[in-house]
Amino acid sequence: MRLLLGIALLAALAGRADAYPQFQLSRDATCTGCHVAPDGGGILNENGTNTSEQIAWKGGDGEFMYGLDRPSWLQLGGDVRGASGFIQNGASNVALYPMQAEVAANATAHGFSLHLVGGLRRPQSGGSAVHVLWSREHYAMWQQNPEKNEGLYVRVGRMMPTYGLRLAEHVVYTQRYGGRPLYAETYAASVSYVNPSVEVHASAFIKDPIGSPVEQGNGAALYAEKRLGEHAAIGVEGKYSSGDEVHRTFAGVTGKLYLPGPDVMLLAEAELIRQKIVVGAGDTATQLAGYVLASKPLSAGLMLDGGIGHYTQDTRVKGLTRDCVDVNLHWFMTAHVEMLFTGRIELLDLGSGTNGGYALAQIHYRL
Repeated sequence: MRLLLGIALLAALAGRADAYPQFQLSRDATCTGCHVAPDGGGILNENGTNTSEQIAWKGGDGEFMYGLDRPSWLQLGGDVRGASGFIQNGASNVALYPMQAEVAANATAHGFSLHLVGGLRRPQSGGSAVHVLWSREHYAMWQQNPEKNEGLYVRVGRMMPTYGLRLAEHVVYTQRYGGRPLYAETYAASVSYVNPSVEVHASAFIKDPIGSPVEQGNGAALYAEKRLGEHAAIGVEGKYSSGDEVHRTFAGVTGKLYLPGPDVMLLAEAELIRQKIVVGAGDTATQLAGYVLASKPLSAGLMLDGGIGHYTQDTRVKGLTRDCVDVNLHWFMTAHVEMLFTGRIELLDLGSGTNGGYALAQIHYRL
């Protein structure tokens, strides 16, 4: 079990850079306040680059490549990230590996846009060397109010169906087991409606017929969130995926609360998962996943996160549980450079005392 834990940690830690939902209510009412995409992540808009300058220790020019000249209709971005540290899985192991190397482009005209993210990923099992090159996202989008960053959005192409809190830390149980694992982008049609008081995202998707898909089924996803005043929000989520071997149904709730006095952001997500195996004798299991995160900005570009999580693989079987305590210290050195010091203690079946964890330093450079 300890060996499996170590392998799972190594596989899960390779990732990409996403948005920080910790900034949503504390900095802006919506993710579109800082990002081009309707669900956040990826290329920043003008307000997003300004925010990156404001929160950093030494801000600098937050524009792509420090203000590289480009046509007004073209937005560019990209991320490079790597990590090193120690992983404990019965024995201490040193980890050193790349995590992300991608460039992004978004070309716009009259409310329409073409979006592309391309770069490198880790070699896939059974894949050839050429599979290291890939495009994680490529889609066409129509936006109702491109000047206001709100209203109706329609996207068609390869993307991650919008679902849940969309945390940047992909080892979080509600991400990894709860319907939004790493590399789960798929071909989809998505409709989003976003304004400062409410947002709704609905997607229909199919299994990727080209690459080596993590998402093995066809289905649909829905996420809706209602703001409660200026500092709180509550959301509901659902997803269904039907594959050749497994059908999965996800349902859950999210909560966000910003406390302006202590300047603390609280995020929570809880999910119920039904997994039905449809090959052989068949079986149906009920799973549970939950996570709570508290985040506080500090001085000199620092931000401290503390999280606790729980995952039950099968409610019928005693001991098939995971619990974790996470600590993340972000240092936004400049508008383009972030250092992340992250640690986790993870317990598999609290009664047996089996445990593991990691302590890593990551560097993230935004082009």
